[in-house]
Amino acid sequence: MQSILIPVLSFIILLISGSLTDSSAAPAWQLTPSLSVSETYNNNIFSSRDETEDFITGIGARLNTSYTGTNTELQANYSATFNTYARHPELNVVTHDGSINVDMARWFNRLFRDAGLSVSEAFTYTPDLRDYYFDAERSGDPSLSNYGIRTGRNDSFRNAASINMRFQLSQNQGMNMRYSNILTEYSDPALADNISNSFSIGTSYLIQRDTLYGDIGLRNSTADDVDINSYFINTGFRHMFSPVTQGEISIGGEMIDHEITGNTSSLRGALRFSRTSEFFSYHTGYTRELNTVSGVSTSPVVSQTVYINITGRHSRQLTSNMGVSYSKNNSLNGDDVDIRSYNVSAGAAYAIRAWLTGSFSVSHFEQDSEVTPTRDIERNLMMLTVAASWGA
Repeated sequence: MQSILIPVLSFIILLISGSLTDSSAAPAWQLTPSLSVSETYNNNIFSSRDETEDFITGIGARLNTSYTGTNTELQANYSATFNTYARHPELNVVTHDGSINVDMARWFNRLFRDAGLSVSEAFTYTPDLRDYYFDAERSGDPSLSNYGIRTGRNDSFRNAASINMRFQLSQNQGMNMRYSNILTEYSDPALADNISNSFSIGTSYLIQRDTLYGDIGLRNSTADDVDINSYFINTGFRHMFSPVTQGEISIGGEMIDHEITGNTSSLRGALRFSRTSEFFSYHTGYTRELNTVSGVSTSPVVSQTVYINITGRHSRQLTSNMGVSYSKNNSLNGDDVDIRSYNVSAGAAYAIRAWLTGSFSVSHFEQDSEVTPTRDIERNLMMLTVAASWGA
């Protein structure tokens, strides 16, 4: 039932976006459909100790849409891919992915001067939930990843939604509020379905190239009907070395009240460095935070991740990316979870025509687990994709 109700947020956003449009201005909708064909080699399709290889052919359809109105801007996409296995046809499956991002700052400015409001939502339905991938917007692991934990093959649904508000209190000081929700459901009864709701409020102060910020918040997480309530505080410092280079450090603490294990506490923090330019971008950092979506335990799990991601634009047609990450997940109390993993990936994309793109990627993932239902895993992927789009 929860997985049906959560996407209602996106539907409401679409209605609001339409109702807030000035009728005297023609709304600018742009739709870009695309089709893709991919071939993937996977040497461990079950994500198990006993490696089983296969070749997977994917036929995908995708729709990108953007909307620019008087008061709102919207970006959304949805894709469905039919995956067929050459040697294991019983595993054939259709995967679904989608996201929506709405910026209603111009409308919000009518109510509050120099304020902003944005809403985002993303979901995935797949038998192969992502262990880790990089998100440049967050400069780290996004909500749809599993903080470096890979479980055995099972149908999984994950939905992540957030509402962000910001207020400019003065020329240098701002305030922000954020609500987020993450829902995960597994077909494997050995894994813990979970849902997490969090709310935070914070402030920031700009001093020339430096930004000081802090926030406090609370979170409620439920895994297999076991509740975890936590309260956190965080403070940080961000420095702009140049218009394209910045560094950031933050540290804080989290007080955790677990239904079974009782009260405990944990450190949280991050260290980030990024450089974004026309041709090359670098993002590297370290994060330590509570992993509320592990699926392998109902007790609190702390995740630590070190990552580096590099993207390059070599010409108008050729782009590339490379990433390395190392994650460590441990139970805050006891030894229910003790998992270490790393992932190395690289890829390139080439625009053959304005409407036709080819890409190739490779990755290696390795996991060392001391507990079940996770296990020691090695997996290698190679993927070749050709995509054609209309209206590009």
